[in-house]
Amino acid sequence: MSSRRATSFDVFGSRSRPSASAPGGAEASSRLVPVVVGAGFDALADPLSKPSDTTGALGGSFYVAAVNTQMAVYDRNGVQVVAPIQLDQLHANSAGLFVFDPKVVYDQYLDTFLLLYLVVEDSPRLSWIVTVAIPNATASDPGTWCAVSFRGDEVPGATALWADYPGLGFNETHVTITTNQFTFPTSTGRFVYSQVMTIDKGRLYDCNQPAPSPTVFAGTKTQDDKGHQAFTLRPAETVGSTPGPQLLTSFQPAKGKRDYLTIWRIKPTVSGFALKRASKRTGKVSFPPFGTQGGGDPNDPELWWDAGDHRFINAFYDADRNQIFTAHAVFRNFQPDPLTGGYPEAAVRWYEIDPAEVLKNSVVVRKGVVGAPEVDVGWPTVATDSTGTLFVTYSRASAPHGEFLSAWVATIPPGATAETQLLVHDGLSTYDAIQGPERWGDFTAINRDPVDGQNIATFNQYASSSTQWQQFISVVTDN
Repeated sequence: MSSRRATSFDVFGSRSRPSASAPGGAEASSRLVPVVVGAGFDALADPLSKPSDTTGALGGSFYVAAVNTQMAVYDRNGVQVVAPIQLDQLHANSAGLFVFDPKVVYDQYLDTFLLLYLVVEDSPRLSWIVTVAIPNATASDPGTWCAVSFRGDEVPGATALWADYPGLGFNETHVTITTNQFTFPTSTGRFVYSQVMTIDKGRLYDCNQPAPSPTVFAGTKTQDDKGHQAFTLRPAETVGSTPGPQLLTSFQPAKGKRDYLTIWRIKPTVSGFALKRASKRTGKVSFPPFGTQGGGDPNDPELWWDAGDHRFINAFYDADRNQIFTAHAVFRNFQPDPLTGGYPEAAVRWYEIDPAEVLKNSVVVRKGVVGAPEVDVGWPTVATDSTGTLFVTYSRASAPHGEFLSAWVATIPPGATAETQLLVHDGLSTYDAIQGPERWGDFTAINRDPVDGQNIATFNQYASSSTQWQQFISVVTDN
């Protein structure tokens, strides 16, 4: 975003990188499996926005992509069919205002894309959550789209708060939106609680119907079962013939081996919806260091990049297998380090949770780490294909190996933990857009192709010049 304000990810003051010895020569990297289907294509870029907030989804006929303050539509061959539109033009409540943090998902149950973005202003104090339903069949015609706005703070009578860093998920009947709620002014905002809204799809997708009224959970209702206020709840994007209730995930760093994730469920009852939760230990999860990149010195913070932190970016529920997946950035000390003699890596840690009818009986069945010695990875999102193979898309770079900020994907077969990594698009330049460590993120995106379930669409980015990122869209298979 341009003029980025205080957000969930403004954490540079607490980030560091242990020292490493001087970098050695570059080393090439190659992978045979998985493979990219077709060439992929460059999508959006914005010279005024840092980081990119890249997002998107693939439907039956089109891609919908967004970054920061704009969106566009492409056909399945990568041809742009709707030129970039500024997000603030999509709804009257956002016209001319500060818009940020878009998210896009594809709802295969109703063959509809859903675009979400946030609006905030300090004077006068206002915050909006805007959704735009885009029917896949007519995605090339903006006249068929349906835009709806919600107050950023949907808790009646509460102190005015503004909504940040949204999550967007769905099951068969409802869309669920999550946000982190901060106090005004935005420059010094203090986190108060997470907000969860679940909304009937019929009214959200059809502007000929009355505006929808969300069911809202916030405050003590979004505390986990250990009494901590959840931060960055992630509603699952759901696939499968029997999707069931809406599932969500969150992570809580506690202390050492007491760190835990929480699985949440929104379930209908005779008196309305209820939000339940159950926490599960993950073992120790250490905070990731800044990453390095080609052209930089591992000990020089000017070219470090932000690989993310403990919070999950998305969740994905494979209802046919009753498996929910999520991932985040962590510290992992891979060995050996032949070029530096010692290098602390930023890595990706992913989880598979099998939810139980009694939520406390849910089990973290698998977890694994994606990374490699003397490289840094971050900003992961996850999805499974129709065979149950897990795909993780992420950013990667390395000063020791001379790797610029690049787009990658990894696959993990069902029941396994070892991954195979694939370079999707290599970076072209050392990225040095701001003074000090570089902003990079804050999202990536991924979804299963509704036409061929063994294909996965990824929405990532690479460094195209010293000051510019470039969104890149690809389709990957492990077949």
